[in-house]
Amino acid sequence: MKVRVYAIWRVVPVPFVILPRLPGRIAGISLGMVVLLRREYGDDWPTVVHELEHCRQFWRGGTVLHLVRYLVDPRYRLRSEVGAYRAELAACLPSERRGRLYDSAHALANGYGLGIDARSCRRLLDAGHASPAPDRALPGAGFAARPRRADTRPR
Repeated sequence: MKVRVYAIWRVVPVPFVILPRLPGRIAGISLGMVVLLRREYGDDWPTVVHELEHCRQFWRGGTVLHLVRYLVDPRYRLRSEVGAYRAELAACLPSERRGRLYDSAHALANGYGLGIDARSCRRLLDAGHASPAPDRALPGAGFAARPRRADTRPR
């Protein structure tokens, strides 16, 4: 088990606990103030960005209220996931974006109980994939700061 710390809004620390495995095919899960990430995705910057977006949603949505709405309201869950997947796609290298778009649309269509097909998900994700650049990691907090580049991907 490893722990890496990133930040949202450059102030709020978010620990990422890297685990050997998670249930099913889950790559990562945001629990509001902490993220659990499967080891294979520990260095996958777009996945980290996806989970950081969920942490932002948690704080913007009123913490517990966000969690309840996410679990109870499929429309809210769809909006939350589309936002996180768009942030993930924006963090991809251009050469990886198309394949990631198809994978993300498939995951969105099949993994969240939303009753929406992959083609519709692909349209939703592709409609506005530009998002703000992800925040850097907190220096000295268990993981080096990421360089800010146009593709937001670490080297």
